[in-house]
Amino acid sequence: MPQEVKVEKVWFYNFLDNATLTHEIISTVVADLLLLTLFILPHSLMKTEAIKTFFHRRGLSTCHRTIYCLISSSTLMVLIKYWVTAPGLIIWRVDVARDTRLWWLFVLIHAFAWIIIYGGSLIMDLLEILGAKQIYHEANNLAPPLLYKAIELRRLYGHVRHPSFICITIILWVVNILTLDRLVLNVLMTLYMYLAWNPNAQDLQYHRRVFII
Repeated sequence: MPQEVKVEKVWFYNFLDNATLTHEIISTVVADLLLLTLFILPHSLMKTEAIKTFFHRRGLSTCHRTIYCLISSSTLMVLIKYWVTAPGLIIWRVDVARDTRLWWLFVLIHAFAWIIIYGGSLIMDLLEILGAKQIYHEANNLAPPLLYKAIELRRLYGHVRHPSFICITIILWVVNILTLDRLVLNVLMTLYMYLAWNPNAQDLQYHRRVFII
């Protein structure tokens, strides 16, 4: 009996024989990797002790968090603006146009994940994360805001400053169409979050004690 060959398999086995397609794949991957590097490098370097010491010696330690957020936001905007899409290089596709229930499933999963992330940002003290509270405390001769928090929470903030690794991962991977550029983004950002955040058993115990009644 005749069988249907999936588009993904045709793309996978034939791309080496197509010079134009090969060039498109390489140029897309290289351009997007450079943009991701532009975001990841300053986002990581700004958290190092060397950079924090540099700011402290110049009397800018209070502004460090604000500058860090501004640089991260700026590089993220550059990444979004110049991101190279590859709509024709599809890894998987789920047709949601013919099934309203399936479309709503994707919408509700993403909406729920974003609500968790937004709520987590508020719980984690959004003004302190953005650096605004540090400047306010400095202007009013108050101690740094972190000193008012529990030791366990300070240790957690040392390597986790974003809410919900799981929800961000869901937003990245639970999509009905995954193109090559999105695969590059998903793989690199998932690995980066996993390696950079790296919560430990003490963090888990702290969460259980605070949030589980």
